[in-house]
Amino acid sequence: MEKEKITLTLPKDIMDAVRREAPPRGYSSFIAEAITYFVEERERKALRERLIAGYRATAEDDQALAEEWRPIEEDAWNRYDEQPGETVNTR
Repeated sequence: MEKEKITLTLPKDIMDAVRREAPPRGYSSFIAEAITYFVEERERKALRERLIAGYRATAEDDQALAEEWRPIEEDAWNRYDEQPGETVNTR
């Protein structure tokens, strides 16, 4: 991975925590890992929010479609249950 040298100004308490957690020559890696985790977590949260919004937007249509197909599904299960032989009902 290509690296870029930068200068940061961080609160003293944050740098004290970095010094406690990271080895003396590992501050850059530690901070890079923390930033990566933060960014990925934000992206996961944004995706989760988009998925929830999408599910909510289509919930009524999904429910209506399930209700429309319910009689056909029940008929299929009833036919399956009526077949002779060893069957295991997993419904």
